[in-house]
Amino acid sequence: MTPPSLPSRPVSTAAFQGVTLVFFAGCAAWLVRESRELGGRPGMMALGVSVAAGGLALVALGALVGLWRGGRLVALRSRAEMGTYALVLATMGVLALVGLRLLSSEGRPALATFCLGVAGWLAGVGLHAVPALFLGPTGFIDSLGRRTPFSRLEWFSFQREQGDLPRVRLQAGHGTRLLLAARLDSSEEEPVRAALLGAGLTVRRR
Repeated sequence: MTPPSLPSRPVSTAAFQGVTLVFFAGCAAWLVRESRELGGRPGMMALGVSVAAGGLALVALGALVGLWRGGRLVALRSRAEMGTYALVLATMGVLALVGLRLLSSEGRPALATFCLGVAGWLAGVGLHAVPALFLGPTGFIDSLGRRTPFSRLEWFSFQREQGDLPRVRLQAGHGTRLLLAARLDSSEEEPVRAALLGAGLTVRRR
């Protein structure tokens, strides 16, 4: 059995979000400049995409603040659903092709760079190339800085998945509301269960 992880700063995820912040902030400024050079409908499109780039930069900034405030955390080996992996890979492929086409034949390097950057960002977030879920002393926090404190939760349940890979599905909520759902490596079940029981949550039987 894999030994439980020790609490530490989420360095790799914070570094990923820091690079994301700088990259998309730069893309937003570059796209604004490109929109002025293009003018017309292409310029308006570039300006709209710059807003999207700015939004992703703000998401990364919020994630950095959330992860920093979270302190020392235990990185959980969370995994996405198989269907999610297929969807993310397909989206990454389309974005990469669009970016390469824009770069080679359309003469729009800022938009091309943005498309390629979003494909890389999806690899980190959608494919869990960096840790995507953390357990802290007061609750859970994901790679985008979103918190699910123990104080909002009332119950939890684990369900083992069938198949070759050892996976368990964690669900937690309050009353009839599901507030957290995650697919974890089976080695994470016992330490997460202990933390949830220690926080006063009850096991919900199926």
